[in-house]
Amino acid sequence: MMIMLMCTLCMGSKAQEKEEGIAARPVRSLSAEFLGAHTVGGVNYDARLRGNAGLGYRIGLGYAGGGSNGSYFLGNGEQRIHGVEIPLEVNYLFGKKRSKLEVGLGSSLGYYRVKNEWTSAFPNAQGQYEEYRERDNRFGYLMFANVGYRLQPVKGFMFRVGLTPSWTFGGKNALSRGHLYPYLGFGYAF
Repeated sequence: MMIMLMCTLCMGSKAQEKEEGIAARPVRSLSAEFLGAHTVGGVNYDARLRGNAGLGYRIGLGYAGGGSNGSYFLGNGEQRIHGVEIPLEVNYLFGKKRSKLEVGLGSSLGYYRVKNEWTSAFPNAQGQYEEYRERDNRFGYLMFANVGYRLQPVKGFMFRVGLTPSWTFGGKNALSRGHLYPYLGFGYAF
């Protein structure tokens, strides 16, 4: 009887050590994301520093696009921005099991094509409205935060959904597309 009890305790402690080893190993994931920091779509690599919660980071590659139409004192116009970007983020997952609250802060760096077109509000001396066009390829940045829900097991299907507010600090490389975007992501944790 004593031998059976010792064998059961040993097997239980081995199983617990194995479980703790898995939990202590950093969980990584690959995912596709729609909207959010990418504004259109992209792929991400995400990793925890330890275990399946706590501090981590995310690196992505995506396509960004957006624009604005408006009526201004000097006329009517629109701005279109699109390009390739790399979102870099530091994030934190709160939660003990598979369901997590995720919060993050990062920057999206990229190379963008910016197109501005507008028509003057007042006619010139000949009675015609003048049209202006600017096209520019340039490096740009955008700051963002993430707040959302993440279903992330130690291994298997993972899911993310939440909101991404974005902003800039100004300057010639700041993108003028700060907004509040929802995000949706699907992937695999390993």
